[in-house]
Amino acid sequence: MSSNSKSAISIRVDPTNPGQFFACCGLLELADRLWDGAEGWFDKDGFLFSLRPYQEKAQKCAPATLLAEITRCRLTNTMSDSELKRRDQLMAVPKKIIESDPSLEAEKKVLDKLWREAPLVLHSPFNIRVDWFLDEYCGGTMFKTWAGQQSVFEIGRGMKAALDSGDWSHTSPDDWLRRRMLNDSLPFNFDSELGGVGSDLDVGFSFDPLKTIKVQARPLLEFLAFVGLQRFRPMKINAENRFQYFLWFGPLVSEVAAPAACGLFGPVRLKAFEFRLLYRTKYLKSFLPATPIQRS
Repeated sequence: MSSNSKSAISIRVDPTNPGQFFACCGLLELADRLWDGAEGWFDKDGFLFSLRPYQEKAQKCAPATLLAEITRCRLTNTMSDSELKRRDQLMAVPKKIIESDPSLEAEKKVLDKLWREAPLVLHSPFNIRVDWFLDEYCGGTMFKTWAGQQSVFEIGRGMKAALDSGDWSHTSPDDWLRRRMLNDSLPFNFDSELGGVGSDLDVGFSFDPLKTIKVQARPLLEFLAFVGLQRFRPMKINAENRFQYFLWFGPLVSEVAAPAACGLFGPVRLKAFEFRLLYRTKYLKSFLPATPIQRS
């Protein structure tokens, strides 16, 4: 714990929205990397999340600076330049020609699979690789909300572009996770308030092919939650569609906060919430609102 008693940033949070909870976790992760050490914690009511650095670095730790670095940071996937160039070349070839040549068709399938599934990288100053959605061993794939034919890079890039295009200079940290923006990119659906957005069942058709349709989303929430899930995961309850996450009330670094967030860190006072996944199809999922529970 640092000797700096004042928080650098305080953010208003709805603790029953799992997307907002994991967005706080993602913000702690990025602040820790930018500030060379950070601590985060929730207030006693759970409606405020605070961050502070280990050492006082007033300019670097200002809210506007942290958000500016997030918007400025370059996002790519792990495909090489040659792979990206080759995929662009094959995308320009007529479909009939590709299908008539088995070697070209096989090559394009491999590159398309990489485009959809390759890990993402948030470059300097954060330098973090995000690949939890490929992590079957630790259960990360359970929280993959997009279908197999959707590209995680396109979704992440869409949320990042929406975030980058906005003027955040007059947005208080209180509103960072609540700010909605109209954009033509589908969100990850970590925000439990989105409900049926993008659901074929709810609207009668799929948004995916309708690129001109704009949807309301909270891009900073979605993007930070995506980053947060790299280290922070909820606790799965047996084989059921039930997941729990835990608010912690003392300042913790991300390495310690991660086990606290899934209820595995006993010495710290915790408050538990439980949520379910909405299966819109076999693969498309959304996070549903959470309810506070008594910890057993």
